[in-house]
Amino acid sequence: LEVATWNGVNILRTSRKLGLRTDASNRFEKQLHPELALRAQRVASSLMVEVCGAKLVPGTIDEKGEIPEPHRLSLRHERVGRLLGMEIAPDRCVEYLERLDFEVSREGDDLEATVPFHRHYDVTREVDLIEEVGRIHGYAKSLPSTLPSTSGQAGSLTREQSLRRRAEDAMRDLGFDAVVNLSLTEPGMPGRLRIPDGDVRAEPIRVSNPLSTEHSVERTALIGSLLDAASYNRAHGAERVALFESGRAYLREGSSPHDGVLAGKFVGKRPAPAFEPWRVAVVATGDLRPGGWRGDPVGADFFSLKGALEALAAQLGAAIDVVPGDEPFLQPGRSGRVVVEGEDSGWIGEIHPLVCREWDLESAAGFEVDLAPLVAASPVGDETYEDVISYPAVHQDVAVVVDEGVPAAEVRSAVLDGGGDLLRSADVFDLYRGEQVGEGRKSLALRLSFRAADRTLTDEEVAERREAIEAAVEKIGGSLRE
Repeated sequence: LEVATWNGVNILRTSRKLGLRTDASNRFEKQLHPELALRAQRVASSLMVEVCGAKLVPGTIDEKGEIPEPHRLSLRHERVGRLLGMEIAPDRCVEYLERLDFEVSREGDDLEATVPFHRHYDVTREVDLIEEVGRIHGYAKSLPSTLPSTSGQAGSLTREQSLRRRAEDAMRDLGFDAVVNLSLTEPGMPGRLRIPDGDVRAEPIRVSNPLSTEHSVERTALIGSLLDAASYNRAHGAERVALFESGRAYLREGSSPHDGVLAGKFVGKRPAPAFEPWRVAVVATGDLRPGGWRGDPVGADFFSLKGALEALAAQLGAAIDVVPGDEPFLQPGRSGRVVVEGEDSGWIGEIHPLVCREWDLESAAGFEVDLAPLVAASPVGDETYEDVISYPAVHQDVAVVVDEGVPAAEVRSAVLDGGGDLLRSADVFDLYRGEQVGEGRKSLALRLSFRAADRTLTDEEVAERREAIEAAVEKIGGSLRE
């Protein structure tokens, strides 16, 4: 009958160098005392003789390495009371330790304990002895109940924390289910997302002591984890899946013009070991809203997800633009970049069919945006009073005809520039393509709101602004439709 024990430090070091985690390495790196191997051999031999009718042959061959010397630890009585918060007499301490097979000698109120071999690797310090004494004595019967000392001030959320919760609540109100995924993922995730070499997201950060290969690197985007969750739910019969996650991505390098926890440059007050931006990501597949007598079903596509993104931004009071842009895991022509106050802050679009095939999904759409730019653009918490009642607004609609390739965000920006300070808002509410505007052209309808803070606007003032808008639209190759 052969038994063995191993050098746990050596097993752990070799496993980490080879990047190989097995059940055996997990077990053997915990380290057992050599005497425990002999104890196990005696127990196993006894059971084989008693239960199986085996015959015990005398003699044992012991090929042993260096046997560690037993720990001899001091236990100061005053330290016991200071650490546990309750007084335990020295005689009781001796009794408790001897019941646990410790050899104890006493000098006044202080003790010296020799650790038994079966506790060699988990009792190595004075504080470990104190824990054993407190455990046997019992915490519930003697430990006094006290409230933590405070400064008298009630706790509160920071502005970042409050706006993050508002964003998460907004997504739940829109019908998306919150999920919390592990930040660790498989090394092949960038390849499954078709992210090319050279992209910072293609080189994830490897953790030094992973639990498994499937969770051995930090995620560089939230989309992969959400696709995993969507695929799992669809495979288990869910016809509609609409998920969102609020969490961090981890990149080897990156920067943000913003400060604070959400920007990902600091952990507390210390610089973060990597660039760790906080993001809100969404994946949906199937119908976002089922059909019925009140209307047709709404599928998960670019436009429905764009509506959800705009609703999220509206809850924060931030203005966003969606401009043309591509990602390797999105369908060309059905994707875009999310811009917040001129800063590229994320992506939105329909997932590429090849990527959907990787996750056994027929189709899917989603977006992923950095939260720090949205919070920085939000006026929540910094609101100022403005009188909006004394003088009425003048509302007008205009239709702008432009080439098919001109994005709506560029048209709206040109209209706002031409309208000047008197134009308070310009919202796109309709899109037309047809014979009346010509092939390769489109017509965007915008609702304009003109208002002055100190007077009621005249028709002449509004007409002057309309002319300026027309001139601004002409600079991008457009014209106002009669």
